[in-house]
Amino acid sequence: MSDEKHNAESHDSGHDHNDNFKLFGREFPLPVYTGVFIILGIVTLFELALAEIIPRGGLTVPLMLILSIGKAALVVWFYMHLNKDSRIFAAALIIPVVMVLITTWFLTIVPTFAY
Repeated sequence: MSDEKHNAESHDSGHDHNDNFKLFGREFPLPVYTGVFIILGIVTLFELALAEIIPRGGLTVPLMLILSIGKAALVVWFYMHLNKDSRIFAAALIIPVVMVLITTWFLTIVPTFAY
């Protein structure tokens, strides 16, 4: 009987599907993936409302970009299990993204009429 209990404990120790979802210090009685799914849905609804209600321009486009990047980061961190992988995989993802952001920023400040 103790072998069955030990096997069950060792089997469940590698999985976090029974962990509760924690957000801003509060714990909710939901699995982690369900909580992330709900957050992604709420942010998507906010993006849709932002796109339909507020006219484009000014802060609308940068805000929608930030929300989209945040959603992509949540998907990569939780659903693609980057939070449990080696940090070298995080570096392999983050370094090219930072390089693209710096390159894009540089290209936006270079005047196009000089060529």
